[in-house]
Amino acid sequence: MYIADRLVYVELQKTGCTHIGKLLAQVIPGEQIGKHNKPDAALLAQRQVFVGSVRNPWAWYVSLWAYGCQQEGMLHQALTHRCGSPRGLGWRADPAYALRRWLHSFTQDSRSWQELYGDVQNVEAFRTWLQYLHQWPRRWDSGEHFARHACCRSVGLMTYRYLDFFCRGSFSTISDLEGLKLFNKEHNYIGYMIRTEQLEQDFLAMLVALQVPVSDEQRLLILGGGRSNASRGKRTAWQEYYDQTSIELVAQRDQLIIERYGYAPPLL
Repeated sequence: MYIADRLVYVELQKTGCTHIGKLLAQVIPGEQIGKHNKPDAALLAQRQVFVGSVRNPWAWYVSLWAYGCQQEGMLHQALTHRCGSPRGLGWRADPAYALRRWLHSFTQDSRSWQELYGDVQNVEAFRTWLQYLHQWPRRWDSGEHFARHACCRSVGLMTYRYLDFFCRGSFSTISDLEGLKLFNKEHNYIGYMIRTEQLEQDFLAMLVALQVPVSDEQRLLILGGGRSNASRGKRTAWQEYYDQTSIELVAQRDQLIIERYGYAPPLL
């Protein structure tokens, strides 16, 4: 998180977090505390303004997979390596989960996952990876608490992370989409959401709303674009990775985000 007096920026993976953090540091003095971590109850009570970022789900999955093709990221690590010990899986906080995840890792097909990360240009590998990621028998592979949520049969990994990062309270027993939409409406604490596709415009609009002064030099810096920590080597257009089946999978699984932010599927 990027924590400043004026706001707290909570970073959802692969939504331009590194770049947004650098821009924030240019205009609002603060401190980077951790990476992709969530505010605790004390911080939620102390601060009034929280900022998040979101991305077109179809583009998000391509970016997440391509990052793994660089042999990087916690998801890649969880999918392709057996857990050495339950103590490294949050044993103190939740020993039941840590033990369950550790035992599952002995039967997890890590080699198949590694093969799917072999070539960032391989569209078939991406499509298979996307299918695997949302298959019920593989729900424990990702090493996340997603597997323990009733919604893991019906929503995508991105929707799970979105709700987990940006909402107060637990949604572990909610299985239906309408229930999740209501939970998000009532418990989402983000005051300003930056969409990756129009990052600069949303960032500036947030500063205006918070009455943060911006110099001409800072404005030019913000509008200069560019991204940090981008996945390397993938095809020019993320749309190229999709076929009709994979488009429909994301449309079904991440409907909550797609509807909330008006995202459109890629055109074949």
